[in-house]
Amino acid sequence: MSWKYVVLSIALVAGCAGCTASQGSPAPVTEVDQPENDAALASFYRQTLDWRPCETLQCAKLTVPVDYRRPDGPKFTLPVIKAVATRPGERLGTLVAGAGGPGQSGVAMVKDIAGSWPAAVRARFDLVGFDPRGIGGSEPRLRCDPEGEPASKAPEGLPLIGAAVPGVRQYAEACLKNTGENVLRHLGTDDVVSDLDVLRVVTGQEKLNYLGYSYGTRIGQLYADRFPKKIRAMVLDGVDNTYLDWRADTVEQTKSVEDTLLTYAKQCAARTGKPCPGRDATEILATVDRVLAKTDKAGEGADARQEIAAKLTFPADWADLSELILNLDAPEAEPADAPADEPESADTTDALTVVNCLDRAHPTDLAAYEDAARELRRTSRLSSGTEALGCAFLPTGPAPSRTVRAEGAPPILLVGTTKDAATPYGWAQRLPETLKSAVLLSNEDVGHAVFGGTSSCVDDAVSRYLVDLTIPAAPARCISGPV
Repeated sequence: MSWKYVVLSIALVAGCAGCTASQGSPAPVTEVDQPENDAALASFYRQTLDWRPCETLQCAKLTVPVDYRRPDGPKFTLPVIKAVATRPGERLGTLVAGAGGPGQSGVAMVKDIAGSWPAAVRARFDLVGFDPRGIGGSEPRLRCDPEGEPASKAPEGLPLIGAAVPGVRQYAEACLKNTGENVLRHLGTDDVVSDLDVLRVVTGQEKLNYLGYSYGTRIGQLYADRFPKKIRAMVLDGVDNTYLDWRADTVEQTKSVEDTLLTYAKQCAARTGKPCPGRDATEILATVDRVLAKTDKAGEGADARQEIAAKLTFPADWADLSELILNLDAPEAEPADAPADEPESADTTDALTVVNCLDRAHPTDLAAYEDAARELRRTSRLSSGTEALGCAFLPTGPAPSRTVRAEGAPPILLVGTTKDAATPYGWAQRLPETLKSAVLLSNEDVGHAVFGGTSSCVDDAVSRYLVDLTIPAAPARCISGPV
């Protein structure tokens, strides 16, 4: 089993033991309300992006300090990409797109979406994306590849997580050594928010236009909380949370994965039109249970769970999911192999772990992770129990959780899909309780981060908001699929 896939299963982990799921700590007080007016940061806010052609788009480099409290120290160089408005004469401004993960490249995302986003938005905005610090083409970059086998032995008395501990410990040590501790400690979302404000100014935006997907919604929420009056329009699609502690966060997402598996079992035939691993939901779930028992016996259960969970999020992948389950269930099937690493997967894996661990406090006591593993295994058949373990040996965040209020912010549009394995719908439902300017558009369907192709209803509502600042009437909803 690849130790990277132990930590890859940490989808949205962070926090501290003993925190409640409903309360969060306030955001850190911003030392400078107008950082663009801080003389120490002037060189960053006044830099000029040198846009140059890259394929059909334009590319540049953004320079930001590693540590905003020590701006004369080391620097990050971040790739930035721009797709210019298709009707320049009607251009409203710049729209920054925030990628998911943590770990996904915003540059790669803009290359993918520039040709598929709704024409009404593409006509009126220059679309800009960036690689967050440590990710993709960032220099320096997060590097976590361990060498050789783990030197330590599995601790006793931890039956669910003990075997994974040596590899996870080695992995964390490699992240710190290969990246440099000072750089690694400044890869959290608070620093990305500071970078986003620099990007706002250097792209000529008095007020930010922003659309964040998944983890990009965490960036957006924390930006709004720190700079509520510097926003023109903000869309958060596939809403992440900042207010849960490390354990509740992991458990809630694991519940959502199990719920999506049940939906797959009920809707497989109708959604895919392909052979399913059973004639009905009961048979399909029995097949999944049989596959997991088989792969557990072979010592490959964690990889099988990872592969199945990875294909649950989007119904477009469900036909492939059925094929995977059928193949694993075949009498002659070999044990599941870990998915082959692709060039970008290391970034996603490494940042998913490190950024989530930096964003909220987490325990160092392994007994807390063993106890959490028992709850996770009860919550979903697809949980290995090790989803939270990657944080045990990495630096912790300053607060267990955080309540986003963004007082004084304009209306912020949330898009929450009702069956979302990656960011549970409940997270989008609860955010307006504290972020009073938020308006929720509920997308009744299975999926995650849907603007730009999977729902014309969502596309129309979001486009109207971005262009005209027209918020859909509450309760706003789109019925995009059978749920």
